[in-house]
Amino acid sequence: MTKLSAFINLTRINKPIGIFLLLWPTLTALFLASDGVPNTHILFIFILGTILMRSAGCIINDLIDCNIDTFVKRTRNRPIAARIIKPKEAITLLLLLLICSIFLVMQLNFFSFGIALLALLFSLTYPFTKRFFVMPQVYLGITFGFGILMAFAATQEKLPLEALILFIANIFWALSYDSHYAIMDMEDDKKLNINSTALFFGNKTMIMITLSYFFMFLNLIVIGILKEFNLSFFLMLTIALSIALYGCFDSRHMEPQKNFEAFLRNNYVGIFVFVGFISQLY
Repeated sequence: MTKLSAFINLTRINKPIGIFLLLWPTLTALFLASDGVPNTHILFIFILGTILMRSAGCIINDLIDCNIDTFVKRTRNRPIAARIIKPKEAITLLLLLLICSIFLVMQLNFFSFGIALLALLFSLTYPFTKRFFVMPQVYLGITFGFGILMAFAATQEKLPLEALILFIANIFWALSYDSHYAIMDMEDDKKLNINSTALFFGNKTMIMITLSYFFMFLNLIVIGILKEFNLSFFLMLTIALSIALYGCFDSRHMEPQKNFEAFLRNNYVGIFVFVGFISQLY
């Protein structure tokens, strides 16, 4: 592995699913807050900022978990755990990404900047929650939802009811898809005493994932009713929910590969939810 490819692996740019799972709800919020016509400069800031912060989050996670990753089959070849990239090199890249992110956020209003600082705090502390919190996926959902709040803050300079409902919906979404992901590491996490919803709920994990999806879509439906959206919005939500539920059915036996495939399908869940909102804004 070359140094360049190691840095690419470190930031997970070669695995953009994480970017998409952050980007779709953020874009949904930005378009909703802007009545379908976001400022192009702000749109660019949020797209690039999402990419930068997801990459920074991966580095933070790998720095904190490097000693754990060595003992987990799925993560033992990550660049820091495999000693391909030194911690000092990773920290240097992390600081560069954070500086670029701060430069972007400084072009937004003060309200957005304050939320961004809170988001950074959650990003820095999320990896530690796996050591003491039985459901770190909830913390992840909160962390991933700050882009929603920032979008409304940057556009409207306030957080209306639909922003908070969308934020809550995103927590349930992250709880669902990251629980799919956590199933892959159940055996290793159990040995290392690392917490996850998959371990906390055990053989009821798939029921919990399914219920989380329902709560996610219930919140989205509430927004549709409050905003008086038409039938096409609810049709897009139905398609998105069908994809999510198919993933639950296909992975009902908690086979790691099936759950990983269900996790990946959440990209399409996010796309159809986004299209549903866009269909009402033009």
